[in-house]
Amino acid sequence: MAKSIKRKRMTRHELKEDRFLETAKNLITFFRANTSRIILTVVILLGIAIAVRVYLSNRRSAEEIARVKKLYADAFYNNGNFREAVSAYQEIITLHGGTRSAKVSTLFLANCYFFSGDMDNALEYYERSLRILKKNPNWASAAEMGIASVHEQKGLFDEANEYYNNVINNYKNTPVRIDALLSKARCLEFTNRYTEAITAYSVIEREYPNTDFANEANKRIVFLRGATESERIPK
Repeated sequence: MAKSIKRKRMTRHELKEDRFLETAKNLITFFRANTSRIILTVVILLGIAIAVRVYLSNRRSAEEIARVKKLYADAFYNNGNFREAVSAYQEIITLHGGTRSAKVSTLFLANCYFFSGDMDNALEYYERSLRILKKNPNWASAAEMGIASVHEQKGLFDEANEYYNNVINNYKNTPVRIDALLSKARCLEFTNRYTEAITAYSVIEREYPNTDFANEANKRIVFLRGATESERIPK
């Protein structure tokens, strides 16, 4: 009778070693079969990494150049040299579009046109700046104030108050909100809506006490109430 040979049972450690050797063998086989593809993939990834690094470096450089140019343009703006400021801001927007300085320059360019009396170009650039600066409440509210001011200058008081109301309701923590309230009341006066104007002035008194705006609002309320009660002007 043939003697049976009993197989030695592998330990857990030996099983792990065997699996490791099998995995290593499969990896070596894979790398040998796909060497060119692996090298190409590595080269592409390195190229992407380098391109991203160069892009970010160029972007920082472009922003720095635009920022310096904006300081130059701001000097013209602050001195009231709006013609020179227009050219300087336009150059920033054209050559460095996409930078933060170029986006803000769009709003300042609109201001230059407004103060120069060019309401059509002012409106165009206020609307453009509102689109590109809408994520920043301070800049967006300033752009909406600009649009409203253009309409007011054109005598379109209802259209102006539409934007003033946007600032009042949507940008409550911005510096220009109080200007929007005062401007809204003024437009209501221009359209002989005196009761509504008194209401708007009253909001200024209530929400911004002890300010020059509140003092001005109080004077207008006293005048309008006296004028309407004496029937010098209709209610």
